[in-house]
Amino acid sequence: MKNKWFFIFLSFSVLGVLLLGSTLSLAFDIGGPFRVKRVVDGDTIVLADGRHIRYLGINTPEYGEPFWKEAKDYNALEVRGKSVTLEFGEVREDKYGRTLAYVFVGGEMVNAELLKAGWAHLLILEPIRYHDSFQKAQEEARAKGLGIWGPEGFKGPLKITSLHADASGDDRFNLNGEYVRICNISPLAVALPGFSLVDNEGYRYIFPAGVLKPGYTLLLLTGAGEDVVTGDQLFFYWNSTYPIWNNKGDKATLRDPQGAVVDSFIYRERF
Repeated sequence: MKNKWFFIFLSFSVLGVLLLGSTLSLAFDIGGPFRVKRVVDGDTIVLADGRHIRYLGINTPEYGEPFWKEAKDYNALEVRGKSVTLEFGEVREDKYGRTLAYVFVGGEMVNAELLKAGWAHLLILEPIRYHDSFQKAQEEARAKGLGIWGPEGFKGPLKITSLHADASGDDRFNLNGEYVRICNISPLAVALPGFSLVDNEGYRYIFPAGVLKPGYTLLLLTGAGEDVVTGDQLFFYWNSTYPIWNNKGDKATLRDPQGAVVDSFIYRERF
């Protein structure tokens, strides 16, 4: 009788292990190999099937910014014309329709290699599986003064990563379609009170509260809303009754509480 119950228990244990293994394999959803057709920039590629792939957990300089070409060239060296495997996270697609993924060439993850080489910084918009290793890679590159962390690189602790000046439709009726995204590129949490953002015409917003965690971002939206000043992703509202950012081109300047320029971002109209 004891042997009978032992074998029943063993059978359920084996089944449980198999089910657990199945769950783990599903959690690490992997696709490929896929051929890379084109390199857009340091953190975006286009596959042969036409899909745009945005690298999860990192951000490289935007077009027109310093080090944009270096980051793109490094990415091209890693992936252009090669076959890549994609590992997906909890969120599979961003609002632009791009597929979000960790990109592998052989056993090497390109996301991590860009961080190690100093051509990318940590950017957490959705949960990422490799947070700790990405943070470590970034700080090692910073300590060595590589790439964007060199003497002519990013100052920090905050960086403007995007300026969305042209809202969908008429800007006057879609004020929160205008926004600026700012990331904490430092290894420490940053207290926001006193930091300010100014447009090219001198309109100024002063952040009233909040602490931004390393690698996370805040959004400053032009229109009305209730600020979210705690948690991972933060939201602030300018509460302006008219558009702030010029669709034909504008410049956002970020200053610290002492008035020193931390970062600036030039928006150019795209045709």
